[in-house]
Amino acid sequence: MSWMALLLERGRQRHGERIAVRDGDRHITYAELDRRTDRLAGALLALGVERGHRVAVVSHNRLEVFETYFALGKIGAAAVPLHYTAVAEEVAAAVLRYEVSAVVGEAGLPGTADPAAGLPVLYYDTEEYRRAVTSAPARLPGGDVPDDEPAFILQTSATTGDPKGVCIDHRSLRSVALGYQADVRPDPDQVFLHCGPLSHGAMVIPLIYLAAGATVSLMRMFSPQECLATIRRHQVTHLFVVPDMLRYLLKARGLASAVPSGLREIVYGAAPMPRPLLLEAHAAFGCGFRQLYGLTEAGGPVVTLPPADHDYTPGEARGRAASIGRATMGTVFRSLDDEEHPSPTGRIGELWVRSPAVMRAYWKDPEATAEVLRDGWVRTGDLGTVDEQGYIHLTGRVKDVIVRGGQKVYPAEVEQVILRHPDVNEVCVVAIPDAEWGESPVAYVVTARQDAELPDSLRDLARRHLSRYKRPAEFRTVSALPRNAAGKIDRRALRATAAGTTAGTARPGRKD
Repeated sequence: MSWMALLLERGRQRHGERIAVRDGDRHITYAELDRRTDRLAGALLALGVERGHRVAVVSHNRLEVFETYFALGKIGAAAVPLHYTAVAEEVAAAVLRYEVSAVVGEAGLPGTADPAAGLPVLYYDTEEYRRAVTSAPARLPGGDVPDDEPAFILQTSATTGDPKGVCIDHRSLRSVALGYQADVRPDPDQVFLHCGPLSHGAMVIPLIYLAAGATVSLMRMFSPQECLATIRRHQVTHLFVVPDMLRYLLKARGLASAVPSGLREIVYGAAPMPRPLLLEAHAAFGCGFRQLYGLTEAGGPVVTLPPADHDYTPGEARGRAASIGRATMGTVFRSLDDEEHPSPTGRIGELWVRSPAVMRAYWKDPEATAEVLRDGWVRTGDLGTVDEQGYIHLTGRVKDVIVRGGQKVYPAEVEQVILRHPDVNEVCVVAIPDAEWGESPVAYVVTARQDAELPDSLRDLARRHLSRYKRPAEFRTVSALPRNAAGKIDRRALRATAAGTTAGTARPGRKD
């Protein structure tokens, strides 16, 4: 029996009539979820899906996605989640890359309109699917599904090139869930609203809450008004958002008179949280905030900063409140220098993580795997420090570091200074080519007011708080920052834009 099957078996025994998943006006209990996924597993086997196969799942968030994931887990086949906006060409490429045996998902989406290679397709909202989960024979392959059998192949967000398939096995899912539960202690009385896509690595988080016996609430896709309505309608106690979603929630109509009273904790991650946004959100919602840090290659969330370690007083966060938290149970971090030697405490290095949850490999890419996975350690690509109490402080990404005249500039450090300006909502600092210095930082800024005139005040802010070589050569105001499907700022797109407009030129402002 696989970890996914054990999760539902335990849920059925302990919480059989408790609601497992809410999707709009629909809901399903743990007992129903276990029974329906047994039948769905039988239907998928009849379609030709076998243990060790891979099945593409293309859909908005909905309870049928969970049914598909658990049915495949019971078979021992791996789900290949694809974003609902994927077009036919992208789905076809994934089918070829991961040698997919079938496609499951919503009819009418661009990626499911013309199934590739004549593969069998099972569409939600059809009579065929209804029969599959209600009347198909409950048939599972004999024998246990081994721990090292892939449960998911999750595509990286492709910010540095073509997406890679991260192979996450059942051991990883169990380890992440147990480590998170040991530190965070979710319990069955919680209602967890997951606002992220179930096609992204963050989909591991609602699985953790299901393992705890909680109720998981879903939205087809995020909108601030629908999110607030769902929180009230489903009596949500815990909410997962990325910072950009939180920003939209604060702008939602009627928020001031309709703040959900039962909300206990807002869980955020996937991108840095600007401090002004955190303070505004805390004042508006009045609940606790929990930061999560994780990466697909590490199996999911592996670091957490609990509400007790947050600081909601005005001004700059200090100490543990300025960190991303500490590693969850069973996970260890270390910081290595450029020669991959341990960095002294407090000195910036690349962060490496080790736990039973780290990925098995990138799908059929041994060279990329060897670059990232070493003796059970995964290099995160993030720069930071680990203090004596185990709190981790991030300073940026290895590939984002700007080398200006031989000096290293960490974009995150510059961005935190710029975010102190009251009229700055968001900022992203990237390198532009500089004929004299090699590279120089340029700041792309999203203002809080359309009429804000910022360059002079931002240059003054940089002069007061940053060494000369760290100061942006330019401040460029934009209406929005580009983002990928996971909601992360697409630095690659900004770098390409900057390089295309400034290549080979020496930038003004370097004498500031």
